[in-house]
Amino acid sequence: MKIYVICDLEGVAGGVDHKRQCWFNGEYYHQLRRLATLELNALVEGALAGGATEIVAWDGHGPFPGGLDVELLHPECQLVMGAGGGGPAGLDESFAAMFLCGFHGMASAPRGVMAHSFAAHVEACWINGELIGEIGANLNLAGSRGVPGVFICGDRAAADEARALVPQIETAVVKQGLASARTLLAPVPMLTLAPEKARQVIRETAERAMGLIGRIEPYRIEPPFVWRTKFVSEKYTEHALEQPGVTRVDALTVELASADELRLVL
Repeated sequence: MKIYVICDLEGVAGGVDHKRQCWFNGEYYHQLRRLATLELNALVEGALAGGATEIVAWDGHGPFPGGLDVELLHPECQLVMGAGGGGPAGLDESFAAMFLCGFHGMASAPRGVMAHSFAAHVEACWINGELIGEIGANLNLAGSRGVPGVFICGDRAAADEARALVPQIETAVVKQGLASARTLLAPVPMLTLAPEKARQVIRETAERAMGLIGRIEPYRIEPPFVWRTKFVSEKYTEHALEQPGVTRVDALTVELASADELRLVL
C-alpha cells in the first residue's frame, strides 16, 4: 500500500516560537527541522508496521531547505524535492491514504500553537462559506483524487480541526496551547511532550491509522466552489485582485468563484 505524507513544521513537539524556530534564519530552526524529520521517521515506522509498502513525503514548509533534513530521513521514505510551495507533487489516485505530519490549527484556532492559515498575512479563509485552513485544504485535495486522510499529528487544535472534518481520523497530539495567540509571531505558553515520547505516540498512532484504509471515505468538498480570503491588511487585497477572476468583497476580503476547479487566493 502506498502512503503519501504531507509535512509541516509548526506542529512538531517542542515548537513554540515561529520566528526563532520556523524561519530559515531562526536561531533554533535547524533543531526543529531535525525534530520534524525524526517525527516523520516515527510515522514511517508505524505505517510500515501497519502494512505500508511505499511511503512518499512532501515537505510543505516552504521552498528548499524547507522543514525536513534529507540526511536524517528514514531509508524507507522517499522525499519529494524541487516542487517548491505549489502543493504536494505526485499525490494521485495510486495512493491508499494520506497522512498529515507536524500540523497546526487554522488562524485564530482556540489555544492553537503557531496557528495560521497558509501565510501570516491571511486572517481567515472559507470554501463555500465554511472556514477552512491547511488541514481542510489538504484533506480536500487528497479527497478529490479519491485518497482518504487517515492520520494527523500536531497540536491539539490541529487534531480537533481534523476530527471536525473526518471524525474517524487517527490523531497523535504532541502539544497543546495554554492560551490563544493574537498573531502568528506572538508565542503562547504551551505544554509539549518530550520529543522521544512524541515519536512513540506518533509511531503507535500511525500503525493504527493503517487499519482505517478501506474503512474511511475521502473528505471532499463538492463543486461549484467559492473561495474567500480575508487579509490582515488592504495591501494584500490589492495584490490578490491582480489575479484573474478575483473580485473584492470589502477592503480586506476577496473571493474567487469556480465551476469545477478549486483555486486558493492567498
